[in-house]
Amino acid sequence: MPGGVVGLLMLLALAGCVTASTIDASAPPPGGVVALRVEGCVDRTHTQGRDLGAEATKAFIEALGKSQSLRVDPAAPYTLTCDVSGFAEGSALKRWLLPGWGATVGEVAVMVTDTRSGVTVLIARGSATVGSGGLYTIGADSYILPTAVKDVVGKIEAWAGGKPQAVVR
Repeated sequence: MPGGVVGLLMLLALAGCVTASTIDASAPPPGGVVALRVEGCVDRTHTQGRDLGAEATKAFIEALGKSQSLRVDPAAPYTLTCDVSGFAEGSALKRWLLPGWGATVGEVAVMVTDTRSGVTVLIARGSATVGSGGLYTIGADSYILPTAVKDVVGKIEAWAGGKPQAVVR
């Protein structure tokens, strides 16, 4: 398929995707670019036939690699741990027949800990859902976790930049 057609199909697929995320920060950001050590994500869903933990870990490393305010560093003073807390493969056919039926869902939860003090500095949760759409949403299960991860990384970037989206207690 020509690149333009593939891009249009991805745009249509993402148009049906809804994300939601929350962040709860217990400490202000350290300032500057925040280095994070990424630990392997854990699949709490125990989904058969897929390694969702590895998929989410890869998505976090890729999303953090594209960030201007965050970076991956194995010797970082902050550790990012994550859980895949929800996943439903869904069905494009069911979504086409009855919107809301056959939804594809991906949910991740992240904890960032200061490794020097052991204090959890923030907890963020992200969810992405494709709840409607037809054939153009085929394969939503392949991009749903990276979409939820990208949303969470955006919240962590807001925290790192001291922006008001991060709720600091």
